[in-house]
Amino acid sequence: MILTDLEREFLERLSEQRWTSPPLFDHSLVARLVEAGYVETRALPAGSIEYEITEAGLAAIADA
Repeated sequence: MILTDLEREFLERLSEQRWTSPPLFDHSLVARLVEAGYVETRALPAGSIEYEITEAGLAAIADA
C-alpha cells in the first residue's frame, strides 16, 4: 500500500504514543490504515476513538 503524506505522518506519530481522537474528528481520514491492519481502534465514551499502531503499521513506516 502506498501511504499518503497524511497517513505516513499519522503512523509516525502513533509509533511514539497512542492517540485519542476528539469526538468531531473525521475518522475517514485514517480509515485505510485501519482497514489495512496498520492501526487498531477502540471506541471510548462520548464518541472518542483511541488509535494504536500495529506491528504491520510499524513495518510500513520502516519500509517507506
